[in-house]
Amino acid sequence: MSSFLILSLLSPCFSDTQQLVGLHRGGPFSDAIDENATSEAPPAANVTVPLHAHSGTHHVHIYVGSPPQRQTLIVDTGSRVMSFPCKPCRTCGSHASPYFDPAASTTYKSSRCGKCLLEGISTCSLFGEQCELSQKYTEGSSWSASEVEDLVWLGTPDVLESVEDHMQLAVPFAFGCQTSSRGLFKKQYADGILGLARHDTSIVSAYYQAGAILRNAFSLCMTREGGHMSVGGSLPKKHHLQPMQMTPITREHGWYSVEVDAIYVGDIMVADKNTKKGSLMKAVNSGKGCILDSGTTDTYLPSSLSKAFEAAVHNWTGGLTDFSRRLRVKIYTFAQFQALPEITFVLANNATISIHPNNYMEGVLFQDGTEEVQSWKGTKQLTNRIYLEDKEGAVLGANALLGHDILYDVQGHQIGIAKAECSEPVHSLFSQS
Repeated sequence: MSSFLILSLLSPCFSDTQQLVGLHRGGPFSDAIDENATSEAPPAANVTVPLHAHSGTHHVHIYVGSPPQRQTLIVDTGSRVMSFPCKPCRTCGSHASPYFDPAASTTYKSSRCGKCLLEGISTCSLFGEQCELSQKYTEGSSWSASEVEDLVWLGTPDVLESVEDHMQLAVPFAFGCQTSSRGLFKKQYADGILGLARHDTSIVSAYYQAGAILRNAFSLCMTREGGHMSVGGSLPKKHHLQPMQMTPITREHGWYSVEVDAIYVGDIMVADKNTKKGSLMKAVNSGKGCILDSGTTDTYLPSSLSKAFEAAVHNWTGGLTDFSRRLRVKIYTFAQFQALPEITFVLANNATISIHPNNYMEGVLFQDGTEEVQSWKGTKQLTNRIYLEDKEGAVLGANALLGHDILYDVQGHQIGIAKAECSEPVHSLFSQS
């Protein structure tokens, strides 16, 4: 199993029992709403920090404690807790940064029973003193942690810059100080995970409650190499290649679920809920619904779509290829690769997300520091990372979100989507002041 696929399994669940299973011819597209919700996009965020990508996942730098200690965390809209290893953990593996040292921070606090801050997540230890939490993952890895609190803020790779330009965002924040880990979570590049699901345990919610940002919202604009995380709104409009389209969040659970109205392969309709093929859409919108999950590398769709989906790809490419399970890994000439279609999801209110072959095919090489594909002579082995194997629901993972500024507007109970230049430099208002 490749590391790319392994890390796609690391999007955690909200409980131990409720798991997340995580130059082309383009197409024609190049539950209750909060009473305060609006179909208009919030203003641009006043804080933007860089993301960097590694092994198929996207990471942000977090600074913790006084003096600050940097941690590198997966940005995960599919979970709700921040956690990373702390000294003196002996089973937490080696990661991007040294373990957080609580003894070196003058603002560190340990949560005690009766005053646990992560309500519904932390429990009392067997001895009834320390607040503890743990997480298990579908592929078998896990971690255990003590609940602690310290000053936390988003930043850049540079410590001095992060103190000077971003420490205005420092807030007391509860997180998991890992005391043990097993499996893939022990071996990954990232130190830990930053849960960004719709819950009061989110760092964005903490900023909003503290008055550090004007709206409980954030956006992720991701590329294969990195991108940006904006807090309090979206990227400035000058970075958008199209107006931001808004679609409602359709479930009351903490995931960012959206309603899918239609799916296209190129300009071939696979399913549309307003046509005789509408029955195929029921599985997509059933269960947890279609969720946007930045912590899952790949895209997952129901198996009930497989025949129609495979037929559409076969017809679009003139029989050159299909997306059947037995041909997930396939040899392509560059011409065959160029013939692959965009996959477009039409959401409620006609918002659309289109996945380019550059993003759903693993093994494609790009010019250094650019979004341009390197052409090749002869053949090259590529792997399709759109899976049609789930029973119900769908997951639009990181490969579906690349090249879009995705606004997660918790306050407005809506998602904003705009194709964007995610690799362009962005300066926050804090750093300009």
